[in-house]
Amino acid sequence: MKFRCDDLEAVKEKLLSNSFELDKIKHQIDTYFIVNETQKDGTRDYLRVREDKKKNFISLDYHKVLSLLETDETEVDVMDKDKIVKIIELLGRNVQCAVDKQREQYKNNEIIVTLDLVKDLGSFVEIEINADLTPENEKKLMDTMDLLGLNESQRVKKQGYPDLLLASQKE
Repeated sequence: MKFRCDDLEAVKEKLLSNSFELDKIKHQIDTYFIVNETQKDGTRDYLRVREDKKKNFISLDYHKVLSLLETDETEVDVMDKDKIVKIIELLGRNVQCAVDKQREQYKNNEIIVTLDLVKDLGSFVEIEINADLTPENEKKLMDTMDLLGLNESQRVKKQGYPDLLLASQKE
């Protein structure tokens, strides 16, 4: 679940006071290629070339939104960002946008909360669970949302950062 958030520091304080621990700090630049048009349910698939500046790591991901709570990602490591981007372009896909984000990831058991500061978009909180999406685990996600003081009006539904960035560029 992804939420717009104006005060990441307040969320961070709530995380730390509720047994969440800082797990990772990342600087990622994601180059997105749209694979298909927006579906009737408002979702679409992406290819993403992710460059992790802190780890000096590059991957190619296929990203599919399955529902409001589920995303399926298939990832493979690549050695050369420029070459994989060129191959995708030769296959007829054009770069749609690049998303540059600073990311802090916190964990408490299987719950993962990520604080993102996205260039030209603002700040966001993502809540995920590293487990099957059962009714019990869905409740854990909703409880974490409540714990952090987030609500449905802040929630970003069926849109990823590339959708938000492209929409903001049209304004």
